[in-house]
Amino acid sequence: MKKLTQQEIEKITQAAIRELGPGASPEKITQIVNDVVAELEKGAPSIALSASGKPAEGRVIVTAFGKNQPGVVYKITKILFELNLDIQDVSQKIVQDFFTLIIIVDMAASGGDFNQLKTRMTQLGDEMGIRLFVQHEDIFKSMYRV
Repeated sequence: MKKLTQQEIEKITQAAIRELGPGASPEKITQIVNDVVAELEKGAPSIALSASGKPAEGRVIVTAFGKNQPGVVYKITKILFELNLDIQDVSQKIVQDFFTLIIIVDMAASGGDFNQLKTRMTQLGDEMGIRLFVQHEDIFKSMYRV
């Protein structure tokens, strides 16, 4: 078991704050950070944060949902292509007029920029009137652990 340094915990905290957004409660941020720290100290793979606090590599989860419309998958995957990101898995479900989409993306090989991906997906979501989220896999797993 590895004990994390205060600097590593601060980086995880900053990543959690960015992921959860400005409306996140301090309690939720604390819960997520504690969960991630516990997993990392038990030997889970590192989030691999760069000096700027951005995830430097690894997998991210792109989730989208909203009213179905032509071109949804194309526009999302086009951004992934333009950023040279590797799609590892895709799950999509359409129920009547609504869709959900989950894409697991590997950023390790491309050296992709997490913040650039998140910004572009947020802009696309706004343009299309759908909800689009980008989260680092470790944060996602911690937030949605059953």
